[in-house]
Amino acid sequence: MKKVCVLGSTGSVGKQTLKIIRTLKDVKISILCAHSNYKLLLKQAEEFGVKKLCLTDRNAYLKLPYSQKKIFFSPDEIERIFEHDFDILFVASAGSTAIKLIYKALKLKKTVAIANKEAIVMAGDILIKEAKKEEAKIIPVDSEHSALFQILENFPHKAEGLTITSSGGAIAGANKKSITPQVILRHPVWKMGAKITVDSSTGMNKGLEVIEAHHLFSFPFEKISVILHREAIVHGIVEFKDGSSIAYLSPPTMEIPIKYALTYPEKTFLPEKLNYKNLKFSFEKFPEEKYPCFSLALYAGKKGGIYPSVLCGANETAVQHFLKGKISFYKISQIIEKVLAKTPKIRYSIDGVLEAEKWAKSEAMRFV
Repeated sequence: MKKVCVLGSTGSVGKQTLKIIRTLKDVKISILCAHSNYKLLLKQAEEFGVKKLCLTDRNAYLKLPYSQKKIFFSPDEIERIFEHDFDILFVASAGSTAIKLIYKALKLKKTVAIANKEAIVMAGDILIKEAKKEEAKIIPVDSEHSALFQILENFPHKAEGLTITSSGGAIAGANKKSITPQVILRHPVWKMGAKITVDSSTGMNKGLEVIEAHHLFSFPFEKISVILHREAIVHGIVEFKDGSSIAYLSPPTMEIPIKYALTYPEKTFLPEKLNYKNLKFSFEKFPEEKYPCFSLALYAGKKGGIYPSVLCGANETAVQHFLKGKISFYKISQIIEKVLAKTPKIRYSIDGVLEAEKWAKSEAMRFV
């Protein structure tokens, strides 16, 4: 029986994760964590028989009825999750909040399944080094990285290059004059949270995925490419030295990589399958000029150190203000570029990347 601690259980990926766990006899949830939605969290705890919960938002925790607080860790006590028994830390939460927990889980030799990009993007060198040192497993849940991970698990020493696919996001067919939050949030293929949907349209999401692949698979940036693939059927391609390639195909659903991470190394049944009789798809050159944040992400990734943290912090502030209708779509990249140009000297460490992100969020407010 695998025991799982789910971080971010009330979010988009978290709810899909619980949907999958309902179907698995050999997986049990031992801890559930959310940011602020304690009402849904309590319902989830009742359904799955979970006795220990935690919230990361202080205001939400303070709103809890006194009788319920005894089953919750407070935001200050979140690391106490490690006092309880679990095998997999499943990171479905957004942003950087899980970095310290991931680091500690790896030190304790836990398996960490990560659906969160920012953790690896911001602290990849540190986390990957710790995982290797402790012989702990990091299993990527992002569809593209899950695809590459599964191919490389079978061909670990023969790969020459990696290709990540992009569906193009909502901007692919949008009129430049009508790029509003409402237009951007209508992603043609994937159903995701608001921020990642915006990131898909600015190119930030794909840029972060390149940085993530660089860390996860120890590939230089020049050997990681991106192609436009609107149908989102092919999720990753690995090229080999002999000129051959292996591509990973699946329906565009997060349920497959989620289930694989929970049942690793087994691949278990899911009813949704591709219909090869009617299957058509195409590849195109990724038009970097249409995605203003893609090149900024690559710049930060190649600079390394705290630059990716500054990138993530500035992007989060800019996207929040775009979603509120306070800035235009194209101002997102302008704000990020200005903040990156002012990147301070902060030591690259777990605390340092979080400090850099916090600085960038504050600095970005000056340009909103």
